[in-house]
Amino acid sequence: MQTARKEILRHMMKQIAPYVYLKSLSIPEWTVKSGRHVAPGEFIYDDAPARTMRLGDSWTTTYDETLWLSADLTIPEDYANEKLYLELDFGGEAIVRIDGKIVGGVSSRMNSGWVHRDQIFLPKDVKAGQKLQIEVEATVDSGALCNVILAGGREMTYSLAKACLAAVDPVAESYYFDVMMVYASLDCIRDEAVKARVFAALDDSLHMVAFDFDESQVRASFAPAAELLWDRLGKIRWLPQGEVIMAGHSHIDVAWLWTIREVVRKCARTFSNTIALLDRYPDAVFSQSQAVLYDYVKTYYPEVYAEIKRKIADNQWEVVGNAWVEADTNVAGGEALVRQLLYGKGFFEKEFGISSDIYWLPDCFGFSWALPQIIKKSGMKYFLTSKLNGQDTNRFPHTLFTWRGIDGSEVLAYLQRTPYNGEYEPGKLLAAWENNDQKTIADVSMSMYGYGDGGGGPTLGMVENGRRLAKIPGIPASKAGGAKEFFERVAQFKDEFPVWNDEMYYENHRGTYTSQAFTKKNNRQGEFLLSRSEMACAFAAVFADSEYPAEELEAVWKILLTNQFHDLLPGTSIREAHEDSKKDYAEMHRRGGAVLQNALQKLTESISLPEDSVVCWNFNSWPQTQLVSVTLSNANLVSADEDGKPLPFSVQETKEGACVTFLAKDVPAMGYRAFRLVSAEKAPETGLFVSKDRLENENLRVLLDENGYLTSVYDKVNDREVLSGKGNRLQIFQDKPIHESAWNLELNYQKKGWEPEAERITVSECTPVRAAVRVVRRFNKSVITQDIVLAAGAKRVDFVTHVDWQETEKILKAAFPVAIKSSFASYEIQHGAIARPTHWNTSFDRAKFEACGHKWADLSEGDYGVSLLNDCKYGYDIRDNQMRLTLLKAPICPDTTGDKGEHTFTYSLYPHAHAWQEGGVVAEGFALNEPLRVIAAKKQEGNLPEAHSFVSLNRSHVVIDAIKQAEDGDGLILRVYEAEAKRGTVRVTWNLPMKSVTACNLMEQDEREIPVENGEFSFDITPFSVETFRIRF
Repeated sequence: MQTARKEILRHMMKQIAPYVYLKSLSIPEWTVKSGRHVAPGEFIYDDAPARTMRLGDSWTTTYDETLWLSADLTIPEDYANEKLYLELDFGGEAIVRIDGKIVGGVSSRMNSGWVHRDQIFLPKDVKAGQKLQIEVEATVDSGALCNVILAGGREMTYSLAKACLAAVDPVAESYYFDVMMVYASLDCIRDEAVKARVFAALDDSLHMVAFDFDESQVRASFAPAAELLWDRLGKIRWLPQGEVIMAGHSHIDVAWLWTIREVVRKCARTFSNTIALLDRYPDAVFSQSQAVLYDYVKTYYPEVYAEIKRKIADNQWEVVGNAWVEADTNVAGGEALVRQLLYGKGFFEKEFGISSDIYWLPDCFGFSWALPQIIKKSGMKYFLTSKLNGQDTNRFPHTLFTWRGIDGSEVLAYLQRTPYNGEYEPGKLLAAWENNDQKTIADVSMSMYGYGDGGGGPTLGMVENGRRLAKIPGIPASKAGGAKEFFERVAQFKDEFPVWNDEMYYENHRGTYTSQAFTKKNNRQGEFLLSRSEMACAFAAVFADSEYPAEELEAVWKILLTNQFHDLLPGTSIREAHEDSKKDYAEMHRRGGAVLQNALQKLTESISLPEDSVVCWNFNSWPQTQLVSVTLSNANLVSADEDGKPLPFSVQETKEGACVTFLAKDVPAMGYRAFRLVSAEKAPETGLFVSKDRLENENLRVLLDENGYLTSVYDKVNDREVLSGKGNRLQIFQDKPIHESAWNLELNYQKKGWEPEAERITVSECTPVRAAVRVVRRFNKSVITQDIVLAAGAKRVDFVTHVDWQETEKILKAAFPVAIKSSFASYEIQHGAIARPTHWNTSFDRAKFEACGHKWADLSEGDYGVSLLNDCKYGYDIRDNQMRLTLLKAPICPDTTGDKGEHTFTYSLYPHAHAWQEGGVVAEGFALNEPLRVIAAKKQEGNLPEAHSFVSLNRSHVVIDAIKQAEDGDGLILRVYEAEAKRGTVRVTWNLPMKSVTACNLMEQDEREIPVENGEFSFDITPFSVETFRIRF
C-alpha cells in the first residue's frame, strides 16, 4: 500500500528532527562588555564595568555598536566522544572565538535577520573536562536594520535566545538530511514514472522508522530505513541529460547596507565558517572573488588568512575574478577597469602564485561593451554574471555565448540562470539546467550555493544536501565543483555558441547612472587626477631625475578602486557607507593632489625661463587653447605670447592676490607652454558680447528668452541653427519607482513634471575673455543657479550649475531639441563609443529609455552634429531629436537623504561640422574634464625649453590613456586607445632616446618587440583597440 498524500510524509519527517540531538547543555550566563567599532580592527570600549547577562535577556544595538559576550564551558564526561556543535543565537551577527581563536561566525533570523546560522563545529578531539573559553563578538544585522531605519528607527533589539553545547546523533542527522532532500526533489522530477518510484522508496523508508517507541528503538531504526531508501533509489534506471556543477560561493558586497569596516568583520565570519566546512568536507569547493576582501583578512585577521592559503594549496578554495573589487562597469572609466585587474591579479599572483581566467561579476547593473577587450587583453578567457535575469522588459536571449567587444575581442560568457546566493536544493539544479538556452550544445550548467550579499557562505546543510542530490534519480546530475572546471568543459563548444556583439545593457536599475551625484563627480575627478599624476611623475622621473612614487600612487588608486564597488559608485548604499566614501575621496584628493603638485613643481623647476612666467600643463593628447586662471602678487602683470604681446585677459582682485584669467594658446599635447609675464593696462579686444538675452563670440551667437531658455544657438562658422526648439529647458519630474529609488527609474517618470521659471536673469560676467548670463530658478525647496558661459574663441556653450537640491523622489534633467535627424545617437563609453537607437521600434529599444555615457553623447547627421558634454554626469536619454542629460536624482532608499545638499557641475552644448568623429568631440570632452593645469614660476635656468611635448602621436583619433612606471619597475608603460572607430599606422614620438619598446598586454606582460628609430616607433591600430607598450630609456 502507498501513502496517498505526500504531506503525510512531511509530517512524519518533522518527527525525526528532535532525534538529531542526543542531548544538550545550556550555557545560561555570560559576562558582557560593550563598545563601538570605529575602524577595521579598532574599537572604543565603554567605560562601564563588565556585567552579567542570562539567556532571555535583551540587548539593543545599531551600526558599529558591539557586544562582547564571554563564558567558560567545561566538556562533561558524557559528551567527550560525541559529535559536538556549539549552538548560539543572540540575534544579529557575531564572530565566535574559542580560546582566542576565531572558529566561525553565527547569524540570526531574529527580527528579520537575513541569514540563520547557529552552529559552530567543535574539534573532534575535544576531551572530557576540557575547559573552553568562548567569546562572541556580536553586532547588528545591518541588512535588517536598514528596513528599521527607513521606517524612522535607529536601533534593533535582540535577545539571548540560545546558547548550548549540543551532542548530535550522526545517524539520525544523516537520515534527516536524506528524507528532506528526497522529499524536496519530488516536485522537480519531470518523469512521472521515476517520480512515482522515488515517492514509493521514500514512503517505504519512512514507514520503517519505529515512531513513538522507546528512544533507543527509534534511533536503531534510522540506519535500516536509510539503507532501504538508497538501495531502492539506486535501482531506479535514470540517465540524466545534463549535469550542474555547483560552486560554493559567498557574494560579499564591499559596502551596501553596511560600511566597509563592517564588511571586514563579515569576511572574518564568512571565511572562518568556510574553512571549518572545507576541513570537514574534503570534496567541497569554494569560489571567492575580490582581492580587496583577501587583503582585509590578511591585514586584520592573519590567522584566518593563513588558513585560506592552506585551502588554496589544497585545491578546495578557488580564487576567481582577479579584480580588486567587483566594480560597476557603467560609470568606471576604462583605465580604472584595467587597474581593477592589474592590482587585483597582481595581489593574487604575489600572495598565492595563481590568478583566474574568469571575470567574475555576478551582480552588477549592466556590462560595458568595452569589457571583452579588457578581459582578453588582461590574459583572461571567460566572463560570468547572473544579473541579467532581473531585467524588467526583455529576457536576455543567451546563456552560453561568445561576447564580442567594442574592438572585436571575444570571450566566452555565461549568464547563470539561477541566483548567485541561496540553498543547494533540487529546484536550483532544475532551473540551472532547464533555463540554459544552450543545453542542446553543451550538457553542463553551473550554479552557486551559499549565503551572500552580506556574506555567510555555504553551510553544513547545503553541503550535505549536495551529496544527496548527486544520487537522487529524476533530477539533473550534479556535483560540487568550481567555475574553472565548468568553463573548461564548455569551452570546447565555443564555436557553436551564439555571438552577442553589443553591450549587455541591464533593463533595470537605470537610476544608478545618477544617484548620489557626489560619487560620480569624485570618481571622474579621481580618475583624471591619478592618471595625470602618474603622467607627471613619469615625466619628472625621466626629465627631472625625480623618484617615481609607485607605492603612494598604488595606495591612492586603491582608494578610488574600492569606491568603484557596484553599490558605492552607483549610489545604492546606506548613508553611513556614502559618508565614509566622502572621507575616502577627500583622502584621495589630498594625497593624489600632493603627488601631482610635487611632480609638476619638479618639472617646472627644470624649465629654462628667461622671465617670470605662467607655465600651463596639458595632459591631453591634443594641443589645447583654453582659458586659465592664476593668482599673481602683482595685478599689473599678465601673460604674453612669444612676441611679448599681452594675451586676452581679465583681472579680479582676491584676498590671495590678483586672479588673472587669460587665453592660453597652443599648449602642446602631453606637455606645457610657458607664458611670460608682462605689464599691461588694457586687454586686447576679442569681440565678445553679452547682455541678458544674448551672448556672442566669433563662433557662436546664443539668444535667450525672458525665462532664460535658449531660443537660438547659431553656428556662425557653419551658418547653421543648432536648435529646433527652446534649449536648456530644466525639467523636474516625479520619480517614484516601484521600489529601491536609488537603483530604479521607471519610464512613467515622464507622466508628471515641472519646468521651474526664472526668478532672476543677470549678466554675471563681462570681460574680454569670458561672458556669462546668470539665471536663478526656484522649485519647491530647491534653488538652481546657472551661469550660461561663452568664452573668447570657444566653440561650445557651458552651463556652470550650482543646485541647492532639497527634493524627494524627483529627477532633474536638461533638455535640448536639436536640428538633427538621426536614428542613432553615439555615447562615449570606456575606450570608445557606442551607438544606441533614438527610436522605440522594439521593446529592446524602448527599454533603453535611459542610457549611460561618459564625457559626451552626440547626435549627428551627414554633415553636422551636436554633442552634450559634461564633467561628472552619466545618465542620458536621447529620443528622436531631443537630447537630455540627467543632472540629479533624489532617492530615499536605502539613504533617506540621498543627494540632498549642494551640487556644482558643468555641462556643455557643443555643435560641430561633420559627424562626431571629425567634429572634435572626443578632444572637447577631454578639454572640459582635464583643463590646463597652471603654475606660476620665477625666472630661472633649466634644461627644458619654454614649450615642450614629452610624447606625441601623429593621429588625432588615438588617445594617450596612461603613462606610468611599470609595475616591476622596468621602464615606463604607455597605453593608448583608438577613440573614433578608425584604423591606421600610429607613430609615437618621445623627446628622449628610447633603448627599446615592447608591446605588452594590459597586465604588462611582454608580447613582442617593436622597432625603434630616431626616437620614434610605429604600430598599426584598429577601431577602438587598446594598445600597451613598455618603453625603456
